[in-house]
Amino acid sequence: MIKNHFIVAIFIFIFSTLANASEHFSDHEQFCLQQPEKDCLVYINERIEKSELDSSRWYKAKSYLFDYYYDKSDYETLKIIVEPFAERDDLPEVFKVQVYFYYAKALRYSEDDELAEIYANKALTDIQLMYDAFADPMRMLELANLQYVFGNKESAFQMLLKTERKFGKSKDPIFNFELHSNKANIYHAFGDLENARDSRKKALDRILPTQHQGKIIVAQGNLARTYQLLGQYDLAIKYYVDSLSYMVDGSDDITKASHTLRLAEICWQAKDNQQAIKWFKAVKVSDLNRNHKIVYEQLAKALTL
Repeated sequence: MIKNHFIVAIFIFIFSTLANASEHFSDHEQFCLQQPEKDCLVYINERIEKSELDSSRWYKAKSYLFDYYYDKSDYETLKIIVEPFAERDDLPEVFKVQVYFYYAKALRYSEDDELAEIYANKALTDIQLMYDAFADPMRMLELANLQYVFGNKESAFQMLLKTERKFGKSKDPIFNFELHSNKANIYHAFGDLENARDSRKKALDRILPTQHQGKIIVAQGNLARTYQLLGQYDLAIKYYVDSLSYMVDGSDDITKASHTLRLAEICWQAKDNQQAIKWFKAVKVSDLNRNHKIVYEQLAKALTL
């Protein structure tokens, strides 16, 4: 039974964590590791341009592009590039499911919850059929993630426990990263921050030895945020600072802005206003999403800036 407790913190907002778990049909990081010397977005766009329109190769490259913007938390761009495919019936089945998945997440960010739920249900139905056909554990994690965001959190948690019992001995670092990240999300939603912290640490430990920089950044940021909510500020600062070293200018700007903002917020909470102001001044406001801009404005008042 998941225990419930609540931690009150001044103007800390707990939003649905849309970027905490990836979509697995087309992992753009895995694809880009084939050409690590090239910028990932450049490499993906090159593949799209060199592929015949509407060929399987073209759809696959498009799906990597969707995953790129999703993992970078750029939901506004994601919505723009996915939307033209949302009502098409002539798409390959796997690609169509991806469109539903990403469009639902982008719509949720845009606060169009009614339409988001419609596309989430379409994705849920089709992913369930794929899992039944192929018994792929990654499909099960996607089902659980959609249930967590759009459906029943207890059902999502039971789905994750079932997946862990069946595939828990897997050595695949990405599977384990996603499993523990999704478990942490649900522990978090139920107010069980201690178990959320433990799951986030497991997710980071599994992905850290890999070359998946984007997932490492996500894992470090998630763990840092949980430590922040637990009031363990030194550890929160450590993992947020560690995450900055993995970021690439121009590619991770949105995440860098949010992590820098959280560092300022944590230092303020720890009553170290000098460091708080230092981090606050390093935040690039134009890269903050609307939710983080609220935090930014309130922190500016608190720091009397």
